[in-house]
Amino acid sequence: MLIISLTHCKEWNQSKALRSIVVVFTKFYYAGIVHITVMINAELLERNFGVQFPEELDGTLDLQNGAANCCKFNRWGTLVAVGSTDGRIFIFDFVTKGIVKTWTAHALPVSSLSWSRDGRKLLTASADTTVAVWNVIEAACMYRLKYSAMVTSAVFNPRNDNQILVLQLNYPPCLDELDPRSQKIITNDIPGAIEDGVSAIAFDRRANYLITGTNKGKLVVYDAKTLKMISWGKQNSVQQIKQIVIPRRGNFIITNSQDRIIRTFDLEDILNCQKGSTIEPTHRVTDIVNKGECLMDVQWHPIRPVILSVANGIVSVWTQAHVENWSAFAPEFTELEENAKYEEKEGEFDLEDEDAEVDDKANSQDSDEEIIDIESLKPSEILCSSDEEDNINSLLPDVTLKTGPLWFLPITPECDNNEPLPLSGGHFAGFFRSKIT
Repeated sequence: MLIISLTHCKEWNQSKALRSIVVVFTKFYYAGIVHITVMINAELLERNFGVQFPEELDGTLDLQNGAANCCKFNRWGTLVAVGSTDGRIFIFDFVTKGIVKTWTAHALPVSSLSWSRDGRKLLTASADTTVAVWNVIEAACMYRLKYSAMVTSAVFNPRNDNQILVLQLNYPPCLDELDPRSQKIITNDIPGAIEDGVSAIAFDRRANYLITGTNKGKLVVYDAKTLKMISWGKQNSVQQIKQIVIPRRGNFIITNSQDRIIRTFDLEDILNCQKGSTIEPTHRVTDIVNKGECLMDVQWHPIRPVILSVANGIVSVWTQAHVENWSAFAPEFTELEENAKYEEKEGEFDLEDEDAEVDDKANSQDSDEEIIDIESLKPSEILCSSDEEDNINSLLPDVTLKTGPLWFLPITPECDNNEPLPLSGGHFAGFFRSKIT
């Protein structure tokens, strides 16, 4: 979601260029973990993934001779959408790193991608001045909107997939309703607005505010319902704000500017500041790499320490350097210095120890019959982000998979009898292969 003007040299220097992004995102993005990780022990998760940064290249995504221009994870990190320079859309299953869906969406390069909250719709914007909303399962176009200029950014309302926020080149941003069709222009009433156009747009987490960045480094906050300006402030630089990123936890705003500096602001500081005053960032990261390839797009996995980067049409996957350390998983684990034969004690693995005292047996039975309360447990702060709903049923799809969140894309297997596989006993059976639609 962050378009970076950073540069890097091959794999190692690209890793260095990513460090400045990782430092900021590790603090604010890594905490946004959803319910998919509830089975992982919180202490184990923090111990093994809370310190290191993803700096090791773990391969690339195969685009079948396509050149990537942007990419976007869905809300759970199970699917990745990649937009190419020839207008095609690729949907990857991030577990298998394979393509599960592909189609041609636009005539010119795809400039922006946005998933709906339930993951069933994908919003695409292109240099061909159109914006399209797609049904991900069927790869069918639900809506296609035509604009007056190249669309540089388009995002779904995070709480209402019938509403999209669109930014055109050299035009003010607009808020569009898909059904029924309507459009509202967001006017910029700050001083010098005629010469200071909008260059970046974003919703906050709860879709209460619209946040815009300008060519001269100003941040303007609007009410998402009335579209009235609430407050505005200035960065300590007059350079263009290239993109605004909203983390999934906390009220933070991350900006990437033309001066190659990533800044983090507290939304409350912007809302409560005096209009037109300079806002000091809570964090500031400067890129010191000034040569190499241009990094077009960077995406942080929502729940894992994994980064996707787009450069020269290639989507690279960056992960942590994995070093086996068994003592980190089991503190009591010790390496054997010599091969010793274990002598089993009498009754050690029996359901009932015949040699145990009567009181010990009673206590053992009482402990086995203890009722564990799983309803009144409070969710772990590590495993939940402030972006989630209170009702866990909203995360579960129905039996028909026609409504509810779309975690994975279903794939229809087909039997190919032309290439049989030998089985035991001299029999043959056709093998199954995944059918990409």
